[in-house]
Amino acid sequence: MKSKKVKSAVIVAAILIVAAVVINTVAKKASAADAGPALSAEAEHTVSMDNISISVSDSGSITPTDKRIIKSEINGTVDGIYVTEGDQVEKDQVLIALKSDTANDSRTEIRDIELNIEKAQKDLNNLYENNGNLNIYAPSSGVISGLNIKAGDQISSNYTIANIKDTDNSYLEVYFTKNEFDKISVGDTASIFMTKYFSTQTGTVTEKDSTPVQKGGGIFGYLVTVKMKNPGGYSVGDLAQISVTNSQGTYNGMENGKIADIKEEKTVSKISGKVKSVSAENGKYINAGDLIATLEGEDISLQIAEKQNAIQKYQSQMKDLAERDTVYSPMKGTVLKIDVSEEEVVDRTTALMTVADLESMEVKISVDELDINKIKLGQQASITSDVYPDEKFTGKVSKISMEGNSQNGVTTYDVTIKLDDRKSLMSGMNVNVEILAESRENVLTVPVGAVRRMQGEYMVSVKDSSGSVKNVKVELGLATKDKVEITSGLSEGDIVLYSRMKSESSQFQQNGNVRIGMPGMSGGAVGVPAGGGNTRSGGGRQ
Repeated sequence: MKSKKVKSAVIVAAILIVAAVVINTVAKKASAADAGPALSAEAEHTVSMDNISISVSDSGSITPTDKRIIKSEINGTVDGIYVTEGDQVEKDQVLIALKSDTANDSRTEIRDIELNIEKAQKDLNNLYENNGNLNIYAPSSGVISGLNIKAGDQISSNYTIANIKDTDNSYLEVYFTKNEFDKISVGDTASIFMTKYFSTQTGTVTEKDSTPVQKGGGIFGYLVTVKMKNPGGYSVGDLAQISVTNSQGTYNGMENGKIADIKEEKTVSKISGKVKSVSAENGKYINAGDLIATLEGEDISLQIAEKQNAIQKYQSQMKDLAERDTVYSPMKGTVLKIDVSEEEVVDRTTALMTVADLESMEVKISVDELDINKIKLGQQASITSDVYPDEKFTGKVSKISMEGNSQNGVTTYDVTIKLDDRKSLMSGMNVNVEILAESRENVLTVPVGAVRRMQGEYMVSVKDSSGSVKNVKVELGLATKDKVEITSGLSEGDIVLYSRMKSESSQFQQNGNVRIGMPGMSGGAVGVPAGGGNTRSGGGRQ
């Protein structure tokens, strides 16, 4: 009886074991069925020339490149508003008039500043004139005499520093009657016959003296001075018959004229100062305009600079006072918003309005740290808007932030794109931005899944015309989530073999790399740089 019981227990245990095995097998098959087969049949790909590119994309809002909030600079009330929202304004255009709480005091202060400017400008003009008089020049040509200054001497204004004798010319004095004297003018031509030398010269009237001189018999004469080029040999006191000719006629002197003393001209300092240098010598010939002496001018230059600064300061003060009551546009643009109304009380912190340049627009996007090194200034960007689905916009990368923004373990960097032409886009509209980070045209490509890594090298399986398969070493270029560029190792028309995943593709993102390879083969998957979470390749967003 006991033996039968033992046999029954053994049979029951065997049945339970078999049932457990069956259930486990069924469960594994069901699980495998749910997961689906890992691989499909082996695939072939013919190597061909293709284009490949990587782009980075994100969305953002359109904003003006230059937007300014204009604030009040005084305590007071709004006296008038001269623009409305949406108006186009020019730089320095009047926007708002304010009424200051201290308007009368401001007008008095402005008048005081105007008087200060007027006085300072007068002083500055005098300094300019004095500065121009630091150099003392010869007023005429001749021989220097009476030069009695040296470097270091202190001289006063109107001080005669030298005389210049005109040795080039002779000056003759001749008298005319009142009637003829009145018809003669300085600059008229004179004919001069030197009686002692029987020679005729030509001269010019240089002076007239209207003081009458008794010539006898109740007749008065009037003195005329004529300048004549002296060729040499003429002496003071030599006589000459002189006649003057002009458009009214020819007029003869009442009597012979005679050569007067050599004419001298004084050279005078117009300002006081210390002699810095002397450039002429007594007894030397000097031409008109030649430098005779120079006075020190450091003090004058300093005074000029001080007066100029004072005037600029006064002008700035007056402008500030005048402009406090009037608000001007700081730029050319469009009035986006007006924050006040007439008669409203304002203070120095009140925002009056916002003006922006809507012709220069930009959009700011966030780029993942894995992609930021792909972004360069000047890169082209394609921009689309849901508001205008059929219209394309373009722009260029204008700014890349050097400081990242970290949130939930992810770091992004702000990238600014300036639009080439906003067209119909308005401030605040949302747009999608795609920056072309890198691209290659007419290059050899293969599916990402066709490449694997074996012993540190990239390999693909190539089938030749006889059907034989061999591993070929390749070098890789640009890679996207679908395909990879082959820079060496393959030729156009080669056939490569690979196992295609039943899922979307044989790669997955991991730490910013596209993982590529053939599962089950030596070497496994390999990482090829492809970008971070917002990289676009061929249009699909990863």
